[in-house]
Amino acid sequence: MSNSQWRDEDIEGAVIGAMFLRGPDSEVMDVIATLPESAFNFHQYRDIYRAITVQARGKGVIDPILIGEQLPEHQAIIDQTGRIAWARSSLKSYAQQLIRNASLRDAFHALSGALSSLTAAPNSEAGIRILEEIKASVSAIQTESDAVRPVALDDLLPVIVNRIDERMASDSAGRSVMTGIDELDEVTGGFDQTDLILLAARPSMGKTELILDITENLTSSGAGVLFFSMEMSDIQIAERHVAAAGGLSASRLKSPDKLEDEDWARISSGIARMTGRKIWIVDANNLTVDQIQNIATRHVQQYPETALVAIDYLRLIKLQSASRHDLAVGEVSKGLKSLAKTNRRPVVALSQLSRSVESRINKRPVNADLKDSGEIEADADIIMMLYRDEVYNPESPAVGIAEINITKNRNGPLGTVYRRFWNGHFHYIDQVEARNRSIELPEAKTSHKRYSKGRAA
Repeated sequence: MSNSQWRDEDIEGAVIGAMFLRGPDSEVMDVIATLPESAFNFHQYRDIYRAITVQARGKGVIDPILIGEQLPEHQAIIDQTGRIAWARSSLKSYAQQLIRNASLRDAFHALSGALSSLTAAPNSEAGIRILEEIKASVSAIQTESDAVRPVALDDLLPVIVNRIDERMASDSAGRSVMTGIDELDEVTGGFDQTDLILLAARPSMGKTELILDITENLTSSGAGVLFFSMEMSDIQIAERHVAAAGGLSASRLKSPDKLEDEDWARISSGIARMTGRKIWIVDANNLTVDQIQNIATRHVQQYPETALVAIDYLRLIKLQSASRHDLAVGEVSKGLKSLAKTNRRPVVALSQLSRSVESRINKRPVNADLKDSGEIEADADIIMMLYRDEVYNPESPAVGIAEINITKNRNGPLGTVYRRFWNGHFHYIDQVEARNRSIELPEAKTSHKRYSKGRAA
């Protein structure tokens, strides 16, 4: 019986072509995670697919020109598949057909060999043993296209070389997303593509302002940021961007009758500076983590220049599970981590801290202060705790200084980065000076007053 129908060259070419046309979007990366090289019967397509997987995992791109230079013997096939426009929208169905074809080929070879072994079996005991081996072999054949497959270490070694080459070739850490805050990037090495970063603090420390600062730095170089604003309206976020870019307090925009000529000049400058920035704001509350995943995935597919997803804030994500509260919160944090891994875009989630901070003499937060901390702390790759001593102690020697305490860094050291906090915005400050002023805090003068001037979200 012929099994030629289980070797479809057109479908193999269509899968490769779709990947060239689409690039490493979330669906392509899903296919790469589930489609083994062995699904390709023709070695030319298998070689090209292997090069695609290495390039997509290591550099975050799928470039037919670079792959053609790497595989000149397959240049004609690469050019041809890159013109199969009709394959773009049918990638998953074609990948499923490849896996079915491979399953039938595997079954054909297993059963053919089994028939020969059974024919040669010297007795019934040997025959039963062979039959059990046949059953195990057939049951191990993959027929489902969504089954995640293990990745061999050998497949990842070229990825490591690519990342090292990129880091040597530039000041940025390979494919890491750099925040633009040099001191923070030095400690963290930037945010990895699949990182879940938690930015936590008590109210009025400046969480929202810090993520807006990072957003402005990122977008100044042409990258994009998708911002889920679940607490403030989109216009409030836009006003804060304009105020920060213009160098005036956002509160000044609330009293236009009191604006002076200099204020108007600053507003005009801020609008000009933020015009054209690739910042998208989702103004909606009560979203579930599934809805956030769907919105973000569609957005990244449409705007692949999006480099980071920010969520303000974690506590306002609607819980779906009816299980214990801490476990339901854990499902949210796991969903956000999955979002980062699926789209290969770091996710920064803002989080409130518990009131237990207020009862201590030293009010610098620690990971245990995270609400429902166990699950969240486990899922986060980086945890940054924001602290300003002047919120509690208006006469503090550290007035105007904000601390970004990195209390968890899965792939690097812990540490503290200092920023100047003035007019409701973050600015550069000399790290040695800031550290000296911060460690001189006299405990005897610690005040229990909760809030002071310089209020921020």
